[in-house]
Amino acid sequence: MEPASLDLRQRWRALSRRLGLITFWRWWAGELVPLIPHRLRHAMARMRMRPVLAFEPDTVVLFVPELANSHLAYQEAARIPLTGDQDAVLTAGRAAIESLSPAAGGAKADPVEIVVALPASQVLRKTISLPAAVEDNLAQVLGYDLDRHTPFKAEEMSFDANIVGRDPVKRELRVDWAAALKTVVEQSRRRAESWGATVVAVTPDRPSGPPGPGKALNLLPAAERPEAATLRRWSIWAPLALIAVAALVATALPIWQKRGYAIALMQLAGQGRVQADASNALREQLERLTGEYNFALAKKYAYPSALQSVEDVTKLLPDDTWLTQLELKNTVKGKDAKREILVRGESANAGRLISLLEDSNLFGEAAPRSPTTKIQPGPGEIFDLGAQLKPLPPPPLVQLAAAGAEPPPPAGSAPAVGAPPPASAPAAKGNPPGKSGPPAAPAVAAPARPVPGSVSPPPVEAVPSPEPAKAPQ
Repeated sequence: MEPASLDLRQRWRALSRRLGLITFWRWWAGELVPLIPHRLRHAMARMRMRPVLAFEPDTVVLFVPELANSHLAYQEAARIPLTGDQDAVLTAGRAAIESLSPAAGGAKADPVEIVVALPASQVLRKTISLPAAVEDNLAQVLGYDLDRHTPFKAEEMSFDANIVGRDPVKRELRVDWAAALKTVVEQSRRRAESWGATVVAVTPDRPSGPPGPGKALNLLPAAERPEAATLRRWSIWAPLALIAVAALVATALPIWQKRGYAIALMQLAGQGRVQADASNALREQLERLTGEYNFALAKKYAYPSALQSVEDVTKLLPDDTWLTQLELKNTVKGKDAKREILVRGESANAGRLISLLEDSNLFGEAAPRSPTTKIQPGPGEIFDLGAQLKPLPPPPLVQLAAAGAEPPPPAGSAPAVGAPPPASAPAAKGNPPGKSGPPAAPAVAAPARPVPGSVSPPPVEAVPSPEPAKAPQ
C-alpha cells in the first residue's frame, strides 16, 4: 500500500472518530445483529472468518471455521509437525492448505487467505493507559514510546494496538497493545506462504469464535496489509450496493407517490377555483340585477304612500278643523333624503294639532312653520304646520327558489299572468244565451311573480269608496 493512500486512510479514520461515525456504526450494527436470521448471520460471519495457522514451538495447527451446535467456531483440521525432514514438512503444509480450496476439473486453485497466530511465548502484550488527545495519532505515539515498553529497538519490533476502553472523567484511553520481533513475524509469514497460502494478518490471538465488533490486532506492517484488496471484493460491495439501492428506493418512492398526489390535488384545486370564480361571478351578477330591480321598489315603499298620509291626516284632525292646503314633498338634509307633509288651514284650537300629529304612527317631528293667526271676529285660528314622515321598515325578501323548481302557488291565489286557465273552469266571456241578469265580472289578472331575491311591496289597505249621495226626496 502506498504511503499517500495510507495517510489518507488515517485521516479518514481520525475524521470518523471525531464525528462519532465509528461509535454510531458499532451501536447500530449491535442493534441490528439480533434481528438478522441465524443462517444469514452465520453466513456473514463466515465471510469475515479466515482459516488460522496457529504456530507452536514444534507444530502448526490448522483451524477452520465450522458450524457446530448452532454456533460458529474454529475446529482443528490438521496438524503439521515442524520437526523432521523439511521436505516432509513442506509437503504436509501444502497438502493442508490445498485441502481448504480443492481445484475443480484440474484447474489451478486460487490462493487461500489465512491468518497466522503467533505463540504466546513470542508475543509481548499489555494494556496501556494513554491521554485521550493521542487517539488520532495512536500508532505514531506508540512508535515513539516503544523503547519504554520493550527491551528491543523500535526498528526491530512489529506492533499493533486497539482501543478497548475510554474514561471520560480522566480523559484517558485503555489500549490493548501487542508487539513481536519482526524476525518472528517474517519467519511465520514466509513459512505459510511457502505452503501456498496468502497471509492477510499475523495476530497474537488464538482462534476462537466469530470475530467481535472491534478491530483485531494485526502485527503485519500497515503498508503490507491487504485490506484494500479485501475492500474491493464483490462479496462486500455487492451487499452494500443492494442496501444503498434499497435505501434509495425506500426514500424516493414515497416522495414520488406524494408528488403524484400533490399534482392530482392541485388539479382538483384548480377545477374548484374555476367553479368558485364562476359561482362568484353569478352571485355578483345576481346581486347587481337584484339591486337594480329593488332600487325603484325601495324608493317607492320607503315612506307611506300619499293615500295613506291623506287618510291618516283625515282621521287625526278634529271636526272643527279644515284644511286649505296639503302638500307632500321630498327634501334633502345632508346625505339623507326626507319626506315631509305641509298642512295649512283653520282650527278652533290649533295648539293641539302638533300633539295629534306626534301621536300618529306615520308622522313625527311636527312643528309650526309660522305663527298662529287669530281670526277676527270668531274663535278660530289660522295655522301652518309641517311634519316628517316616518320611514317604513324594508319589506321582507322573497326566498330564492331552487334551480329549475317551480314553487307551488299559495292557496286561494290567482293564477300567474300568462298561465292557461284550468280546463274545468273555462273563461266566462259573458252571460250564456237565454240567461238574464247582470253581466259576469271579468277575471282580474294576478300580479306577476317577483324576481327571486327582490323585495315584495307591502300590502296597501283598501280605502272605502265614498257613499253615493242620496237624491233629494
